[in-house]
Amino acid sequence: MKQQKKTNSLANNSSSRTKKLANVFSDGVIRELEISVNSQCNLNCIGCGFNVPNQLSPYSKLGIDEHIDALLNLKRCGVKINKIIIAGGEATIFKDLYTTVRKIKDIDVSKEVELVTNGLYPKGLPPELLSILDSIVISDYIKTNTFESAWTEFLQGHNFKGNIDFRRKDAWDDLLSEVYNSREETEHHWQTCFYRKFDVSLERSRIFSCSRIAKKGWDNQGLLINEKTTLEQVINYLSDKNPKEACYSCATINRESSIKVAVQSSGNLERIADKSIQYLKENNNK
Repeated sequence: MKQQKKTNSLANNSSSRTKKLANVFSDGVIRELEISVNSQCNLNCIGCGFNVPNQLSPYSKLGIDEHIDALLNLKRCGVKINKIIIAGGEATIFKDLYTTVRKIKDIDVSKEVELVTNGLYPKGLPPELLSILDSIVISDYIKTNTFESAWTEFLQGHNFKGNIDFRRKDAWDDLLSEVYNSREETEHHWQTCFYRKFDVSLERSRIFSCSRIAKKGWDNQGLLINEKTTLEQVINYLSDKNPKEACYSCATINRESSIKVAVQSSGNLERIADKSIQYLKENNNK
């Protein structure tokens, strides 16, 4: 592995996090584009920002290839992406994950492809998938050295070449509640919004300024990507100085992160973790 680190322990909307300009582009390249491959998860976290188990499907009846078509159209019009983030739901329980990542890599529209996972279904990360990923982010809800060590040794045993990043959040933001935000505070927040900078999303053949807009199904506030889409349209949408309609009701504006991380309605997190650690140890190639 190239690098192992623990970063971003602060919640995205924590008052302790330094506010930085929300520039979506880095040298003319979209910094990160998040793609959800499914809407199912092996956890049922109370207050889940992705609205599991009621998360909308990220694509229509056309299925996962709808994402592939959209990426091809983005490449055709000249869009460049630094990193594509593969998320869910929980991406590792998606049966066609390897094939999907392979197709995304073959498009060659991004420099890197990164998988974000809760690390609780290691069976969904077979060797052939590990061989084509550039990086893996494990949202560590277990927060024990035993869990992280088991993952580190498993990835080393399978000769994983990419970066590994364990993230232990101290709180989550409320992305589901609807509140009233004044025009002044919304426009001010828009300039430094964390989600706008790092959470550009592709769902249902549209790009969205953040995953909240996508996950709430406000497709009219996204930009449809098809064979007629131009580079200018993409740049104008993502660089718009005016907040989206959804921002005026966003609960992250001027409010501290407040949701406890990974609290389960079923209370079975430890059992799932123990089973995952057992699998990692039994299938370590070291």
